[in-house]
Amino acid sequence: MKAGVAASSPLEHLGRALCGDLGHVPDWPGLIGTANDEFVTPALFQRLRQDDVPAAEPEAMAYLGELDSLNCRRNGNLWAMVMECTGLLNAEGIVPTLIKGASEMALQNDPAQFYRLMIDVDLLVEPSEIARAQQLLTQEGFERIEDSEYAHSPGSFWKAGYVGTLDLHAGLQSDIGRFLSEGDWLGRRELRSRDGLRFYIPDASMRLLINISHDMLHHTGLARGGISLRYLLPLRALLRNEGGALDWPWLLWLRRDRGFRLAFDLQLLMLQELFGLPLPQGVQPDLATRALHRRRLIKARHPRLADLEWAVVKPIYSRLKRH
Repeated sequence: MKAGVAASSPLEHLGRALCGDLGHVPDWPGLIGTANDEFVTPALFQRLRQDDVPAAEPEAMAYLGELDSLNCRRNGNLWAMVMECTGLLNAEGIVPTLIKGASEMALQNDPAQFYRLMIDVDLLVEPSEIARAQQLLTQEGFERIEDSEYAHSPGSFWKAGYVGTLDLHAGLQSDIGRFLSEGDWLGRRELRSRDGLRFYIPDASMRLLINISHDMLHHTGLARGGISLRYLLPLRALLRNEGGALDWPWLLWLRRDRGFRLAFDLQLLMLQELFGLPLPQGVQPDLATRALHRRRLIKARHPRLADLEWAVVKPIYSRLKRH
């Protein structure tokens, strides 16, 4: 939250709490409810238990701690599924690429401690490997979820004993992949090993691209004008912890595409708004982009107005998307 500006929506109150600011005497049920809606309740608990945060309401912290403990168990189970599937593929000479939340989990000292509530995990193999990968999963008891196929994916798979699904990909969604050349795809992945298993993860710059494009373009966050903290928090962590590893000339070059520039600049403006992160050098959003930023804040503060506006905008957006 920008200095001297009062939060005026549940999401902005949550942003302040995630910065360790409880001076606004929060409505705890509302705060926790918003964190649950945004899939970031564990992140809220981990931030509030730090030493520099004034003592929070004990009952609320006990509840948050219980949710965090359950989430650690869930994430540990999901990571075990990632490792089982990676082992199956490695045994056949296939080295998968972990993307989205799975790649963030892989970067943790303990993947179970990852601060997000995970819905599923995503694993990508080359198009020439997809049929064999699907066969291996089926042989080991994974069942494909009905009607889960997409152009880039043969489907989502589930096996008894696991608490979520594995989304198998043969490529990135078109709203992401169109920004990557073959050289980018080959050169912007890092080979990692863990517990004797081998997998790729995208480098910091590609993870930033995937994060922004998936939320703002693939999930229509740009058109809808929504704000999703489950994407903003990993983006904030990436910029804070791996900013020096980002290929800024490449990222700024990608901004030549108007759609990506809007998505990129709007996310950075929201990080500045909610968490006080400065805009990177070379990123100067224009007046139109700043107007769209204000639209996002207004929609967060007035949910009924937001629903009415999207009811008008969505049919227009859908027609434009088809053409």
